[in-house]
Amino acid sequence: MAILITGGTGYIGRWLARELAARGIEATALDRVPADPSSKLPLTAEATFLQGDVTDRDAMVAAARSRPFSAIIHLAGVVTMGCEKDPDLGMRVNVGGTHNVLEAARLAGIPRVVFASTISVYGPDVPQPITEKVPIEPMTWYGQSKHMAEQLGLYYHRRYGLDFRAARLAAIVGPYRVAAGSATLYTTLILEKAALGQPYIIEVDEQAATPICYAKDAARALATLATADSAPRRIYNIGTCRATAVGLLEIARRRYPDARIEFRPDPEMAAVGRISWQWELSIEAAAEDLGWSPAYSLETMAEDLMATVRGERPL
Repeated sequence: MAILITGGTGYIGRWLARELAARGIEATALDRVPADPSSKLPLTAEATFLQGDVTDRDAMVAAARSRPFSAIIHLAGVVTMGCEKDPDLGMRVNVGGTHNVLEAARLAGIPRVVFASTISVYGPDVPQPITEKVPIEPMTWYGQSKHMAEQLGLYYHRRYGLDFRAARLAAIVGPYRVAAGSATLYTTLILEKAALGQPYIIEVDEQAATPICYAKDAARALATLATADSAPRRIYNIGTCRATAVGLLEIARRRYPDARIEFRPDPEMAAVGRISWQWELSIEAAAEDLGWSPAYSLETMAEDLMATVRGERPL
């Protein structure tokens, strides 16, 4: 079995390539640039790198035809603040790029596409707990672009029979997380900076909270979606737990009392951070249909992350 990963040298892509390798699945990582070989989270040597851009239809089709893939896992995209600052780019990559991926799968005869969506498709007053059936009312360009991409995937399923599946991922947390423009990067950096003894300014306010997904849980969920015999509901919420900025800081300071971390909210970042502060994410559908559940709790996730960045635990 072989799987093509778009955005394969990005943060989630590198975790996913490791997960696929552990399952004995060959991974090809498609991206605009190779992974930095000096990164503390390198692309696994078991993955093949293929240079290409999802906004280039011809390159995407050529990549899809480069070998007999059983699925494409589509991760490539522009994140929250990147979309807010340049909506045209967000739409071109997140919507246009997804169209190219779907069309490439159709033309190459790849039967399945798994799409990395986001809980940002939900709105601020969504009923709790959040299931996949609640109204979709995104408050950001990022959420809107991801919702439009989901709809394209469902259209390809209806019209062409493409086995489209999507994971609405909670905010990704993990060791060595890099995501310029992410409004939820604080969920990683509070823990990482404390563990490394580095100062950190939290750019959201003390009310900030959000459902989160540990990178290892996200990789397991995406791999499961790509290999499960069926996914009848097509779209699934995926998350590890809920976290608050204050709660993460408390965990960090229990382990590292001298952590030099303080709140200094940026108005734009804080406003985006408040959208999800009351959210409780239901992941029952993934458990029922896919047999997937998170392997980590808030405490074990935090411990694993902090120990990893300190070199006390292998990747």
